[in-house]
Amino acid sequence: MFRPKSTFEQWRIFQAVVDCGGYAQAAEALNKSQSSLNHAVAKLQQSLGVPLLEVRGRKAVLTPAGEIFLKRARQLSQQVEELENLANNLERQWEPQINLYVSALQPRDRLYRALAHFYPRSRGCRVNLHERIHCHFNALQPGDLMLSEHLPGDRTGLLLDEVCLLPLCAASHPLAKAGNGISNDKLASYNQLSLHPPIHRSVDWNDADDTGWKATHYHEVIAMLHLGLGYAWLPRHLVARDMAEGSLVQLDLESGNERHLYTYLLTLSAEALGPATELLLRCLRNEYQGEQPQSRPEK
Repeated sequence: MFRPKSTFEQWRIFQAVVDCGGYAQAAEALNKSQSSLNHAVAKLQQSLGVPLLEVRGRKAVLTPAGEIFLKRARQLSQQVEELENLANNLERQWEPQINLYVSALQPRDRLYRALAHFYPRSRGCRVNLHERIHCHFNALQPGDLMLSEHLPGDRTGLLLDEVCLLPLCAASHPLAKAGNGISNDKLASYNQLSLHPPIHRSVDWNDADDTGWKATHYHEVIAMLHLGLGYAWLPRHLVARDMAEGSLVQLDLESGNERHLYTYLLTLSAEALGPATELLLRCLRNEYQGEQPQSRPEK
């Protein structure tokens, strides 16, 4: 078993001597005797076998090795502080982590802004962001949060975003030159690219079922679309730049050129949320509420 040759207190004193510019100034800042600081740093250097400081006049100056060790010592101090803060937060029932499940459909800009507001007050709480093709309410555990397009009939949720899906293909694909009012029969003769499992299984859109190519991420679908491997229904916010550049074009379909879904913020039970999750929930509400024309309170 590893036995350290140094102590955290020695490293703390070493940092103080450097930050304060000398032993006398560090002794005053730490409310310790100068001789105790000299002894601590000398013992640290002796145990390591590496000189960290050299005294020039009344000033302690880092050696080249000391500069390297100082960076590591600062990291160590930060980690110790985080450990003690975590222990303090756990004692106060502050959660060490939050599971946040996010639908692949969910636009990210406002979500990321909410996380940015949460982070400075998170007290070391880790957010585990899980992207899912299917975010089903039944998968939630007490204390989890979910951003999903699936709203159970017996539940209410905070309305987040309206997601518009468009039928698209590459500018070089034959469908791009098919003109207006493309029929379902004509569309069925081409390869459809989509997610697997189908993200819209709860919506009857009369798609070609399992005859097309599948991927587990929208980025894969978009990459295959650019290669001219078929057509796909994709969220507008993911392909706006490709459409503006003209590399992807929207199809004019006889059955309609847009599909719409809504995403919601869900939790199993608001009473089961800990203080960290409640804070994140407030950050999400602050980011989304007021920007939507209507909302339904979550249960």
